[in-house]
Amino acid sequence: MKKSIVYSSILLFFAGIFFVTNDAIINYLSQTDVKFYHFIFYGIPIYLCFPLYLFFNGTLKKNIKCTNYFPPIFRGFLNIPLPFIAFITLEQIKLPEFTTLNMTAPLMGTIFAIFLLNEKLNFLTYISLFIGFLGVLFVIQPGFESFNIYYLIVLIGVLLITITTFIVNKYNHVTTNIGYFLYGGFFVHFISIPLFFMNPLKVTLFEFILISTAALFINSAMFFATTAFKIAQKHYASVFSLVYLQVLWSSLVGIFIFNEYMNLYAYIGAIFIVLSGIVSLPSQIKQLKEAN
Repeated sequence: MKKSIVYSSILLFFAGIFFVTNDAIINYLSQTDVKFYHFIFYGIPIYLCFPLYLFFNGTLKKNIKCTNYFPPIFRGFLNIPLPFIAFITLEQIKLPEFTTLNMTAPLMGTIFAIFLLNEKLNFLTYISLFIGFLGVLFVIQPGFESFNIYYLIVLIGVLLITITTFIVNKYNHVTTNIGYFLYGGFFVHFISIPLFFMNPLKVTLFEFILISTAALFINSAMFFATTAFKIAQKHYASVFSLVYLQVLWSSLVGIFIFNEYMNLYAYIGAIFIVLSGIVSLPSQIKQLKEAN
């Protein structure tokens, strides 16, 4: 169990970096003629690399087999609106705001863990979540001077993401982490095909490279996150605290790539968010001792 929590934490750490990289590319492409279905369509070759590899080494059938097909398929359908939400909201709000709003996911995850997973949280977990949420409030402060309906749309996406991670954790036994990954991406890529041919777009070489890079990062992030929440099992809320670090990565990307600077309060918030990730580590160790 100890190794599983360590592995989950490492996977979520890198998944957070990959998610922010993907969001940064979407942030750039959302200002062009590229729509979410163009983005998904051109990313299909990257997605197909993994199942094709499994097919040729003879393990595809084993990894898509399920004892109960409803959880992974339902989760796959929940993933369909997420690229659309990312594109339409990043047209209207800044990348750090988008990422910060997504950081309400650990709070939703904690509620799910308490009421649906019957997970017992320790004091350090609550402290970690509180520090992280306090940091989110500091960072989000600049963007909430005039409320925007798109903030609510982001929160709808956050709810969907939380449900998808909950499904993986709750029903971790019905299929492999690879199976969850494959079913999670199949439907959104399939839907993009007819939408693309209804409104085709020839992208530039630079845009194609960006889309391919984003596809590589988002598929890696989804696989890492799916694996992390599958093996985390009864420590769902503790490892979820680590996603607060995405605000730090998003802030750095905003500064060095999009020239978006935050004020003093936001930087204080970023420090709190980093601290929340640090506090979550002894929380996981404490849970291990309580479980033994």
